[in-house]
Amino acid sequence: MKTVLLLCLAAVVVADKSARIVNYQYGIEEDGAYEAKYQTTNDIESSDSGISYPGEVPEAGNYVRTGSYSYTWEGKTYTVTWTADENGFHPSGDHLPDFSHTREHIGSIDDHL
Repeated sequence: MKTVLLLCLAAVVVADKSARIVNYQYGIEEDGAYEAKYQTTNDIESSDSGISYPGEVPEAGNYVRTGSYSYTWEGKTYTVTWTADENGFHPSGDHLPDFSHTREHIGSIDDHL
């Protein structure tokens, strides 16, 4: 998990070579829950949290995550909030299309198993 977050941070720095991380916080609890956030000098902010739900056998289970990130482009700030769970990644933001109606057409993942 830390590796993924650090790779995301590296991608941000590559996009703007003068950008610096000004705030980075990460914590993990004994139950596997975590919270992470960072902020950069070029107005990018990200936060996410999650918890692991173990499965009945080793290497099974699920991680439920929620978070948001925002960035400024051409003077406008864009914010994306998201959840990720056993049903996939679900982003939402004022600038993103609304795909919530899709579930009505395709059903849930359990319908296809």
